[in-house]
Formats: sequence, C-alpha cells, structure tokens
Amino acid sequence: MAKKVILAVAGAGKTYHICHKIDPGKRNLILAFTHENIQNIQKELCDAHGCVPELTTVSTFDSFVYHHMVLPYEPSIAEHFGCPQIVSRGICTIAPPSQTIKTSKGKTIANPLYKKKDRLAHYVTMRGQYYCATLSELVLQVKKNRESLIKRVAARLNLFYDCVLIDEFQDFREYDYELIMTLAKQLNDVTLIGDYYQHSVSATNNSGKPFKKKTNDVCYDDFVSELISVGFEVDVTTLNKSRRCSVDVCQFVTSKLGINIDSCGENIGNVIWADEYATEILDDNQIVKLVYKDAALYSFRSMNWSYSKGDTMDAVCVILTDRFDNLDIANFSDNGVPVSTLNKLYVALTRSRGNLYLIKASTFKLLKEKYLKP
Repeated sequence: MAKKVILAVAGAGKTYHICHKIDPGKRNLILAFTHENIQNIQKELCDAHGCVPELTTVSTFDSFVYHHMVLPYEPSIAEHFGCPQIVSRGICTIAPPSQTIKTSKGKTIANPLYKKKDRLAHYVTMRGQYYCATLSELVLQVKKNRESLIKRVAARLNLFYDCVLIDEFQDFREYDYELIMTLAKQLNDVTLIGDYYQHSVSATNNSGKPFKKKTNDVCYDDFVSELISVGFEVDVTTLNKSRRCSVDVCQFVTSKLGINIDSCGENIGNVIWADEYATEILDDNQIVKLVYKDAALYSFRSMNWSYSKGDTMDAVCVILTDRFDNLDIANFSDNGVPVSTLNKLYVALTRSRGNLYLIKASTFKLLKEKYLKP
C-alpha cells in the first residue's frame, strides 16, 4: 500500500503538482478543504489535460464524507443507534447545539438542546439533516457487528478508485483529521499534500489534533515523526522550493521566522522597508495591502493576512502588528508569539511574486486615520 505525505512550502505549486502528476487514465479521487480549492484544482486540471479527466473525481471533503461514507450506509447508521430507518434530508452548515450555554447573567449551564454522542440526534437535526460539523465524528463511531464503518468504506473506495489525493491536508483538524488518518491506513494508494506552516490560519479549524497536544503546540519535527510512525513516507524535497517567491523574500522568511523555504528563482522581487514613503505605497492600488485583521475598514486595496492564503499577487505590502515592529533588527525573536500568528504572518509574507513591502505598526498608526472609511 502506497501512503505518502508531501510537505510543501508556500508557492511551491501544490495544486499544480497534483494536477500535472496524476495519470489521467487512472481513477483518481482528489479531495480538498474548500470550494475555492476545488475550483482551483478543476482549472489546473483543464490547463494540464484540456479538461477534467473523465475518470478523475474532484470533491470537497465534506461532500465526499456525506456521499461516500454516510449516505450509502444509512441502514447501518440507524442500526448502530437503534433507530428506525433513516430518511435524511441532506446536510446543513448550522452549528450543532453546544454542551453548555451561558445565561443572561453569564452563568454557564447545561444546554437542554444538546444530545449525547451515543444518540443519533447528536449528528442529525430535528428536520433530518446531518450537521456538517459532525459528519466525520459520526463515521468514526459507527460499527456493524464490531466491524468499523471505515473498513467497509475503504474496501469500497479501493474498488472504485486507483489513487486518492488530499490537498491542503494541514487544514483538517480533530475528527476530520482522525478520519483521514484512519481511512488512509486501509487505502491502497493515498497521497496527502500540504504546508505545515500554513496550519491554524483559517477562521475555523484552528485547534486540536494534529497540531496541538493538550495545550502544547506540535513542532515540525514531531509532526513529521508522527506521520512516519503511522506508516507514511514523508517527502520534504519535491515541493521544497517556492515558484512564487523570489530568493530575497525566501531568505527573509527563513531568517526572521525560522521557516526553511527556498526559491526556484523564477521571479525577481526585493524585501523593502517602506516606512519612509508609506503614504506612497498605501496610495498605490497596484500593491495589495495585507493587514492582520479588519481589512474592510480601510479605503485602500487590502486583505487580512489569513484571508490571503492561496493567493498570488504581483506586489504586496504587509502592515505589521506591534509584536513585529522590530522585525527589522538582526536579533529579532518570535518567542512568546502564538504559532497561529506566526503562521498568518508567514502566509502574508509569501503572497508576492514580486516586491514585498513592509510597514511597521508604529508608522501605520500615524497614518491610519486618513485611510479609515467614513
């Protein structure tokens, strides 16, 4: 059984690699975290092969779990929970009831709407829709005659697909990640591709397994060791050079954040501290400004650091936060900075295929009022 993890750097071309390296004559299943990822994969497949190959299926992970791991096995799910036959009405994206709620006086009490995990109502709404957030948790729990549902699913997938590829796997957490790992152990051919340093960047899925153990963050080396211990071949060389970022930008990221990223040298761009002419940069609409949060407040062309993930821009100006005001000094230290914040900065610093401009928080504070929308 072939099980591989490819760890990439920002701009290395993860989607390009997936789409250009697949064999269009094989039955490929490509999974990704978001609909935007799916659209990018479909576009890249068309660029590589003229169209999405007939035998290749592209799907979001949630849609895959529902259509391949839940819907065909509803009789088994009903039997597991001792319920009558299920007649479901699809899935919904509303959050399931939390275990506790707060009263108007701020007191924490048990939520009367919450159902325990051993009841079907924990996973299904009163209208018969599955909670999207608990799909993986449901699949992991269901058994039939002591045989896990996942074992049956894997056997079926091995019949219908030759290769399974999962893009941006660092975005999966907790039950989703556990389901991927459990399923992967029984698939004939599976490849996971992602960037360790882009985890905990999205607005959701930022806590828990595999990047946290209790309250401690799991470092890169321990993460790799864990993957090897469960049977994966870990490839850290195929996608270890950025096709997007220049040599100067990559060297800056490595020296300041301690993240090893090299450049293919395809693009030319410099790291430029722009505090002395910040207004000129902020007024230039050709340069995208990346702010830590609240990008919608500003009149200039901007995005939040984390929202820029996956984008490639011609030129970028990163407006730093107070914690990084001394990023320009030789002995800068990121001690005490949350991993999620460092990863968001890594994302922001690696969006440009050209120049990377930097403006300190102390400089921007003097100009901020001018750029606030009325």
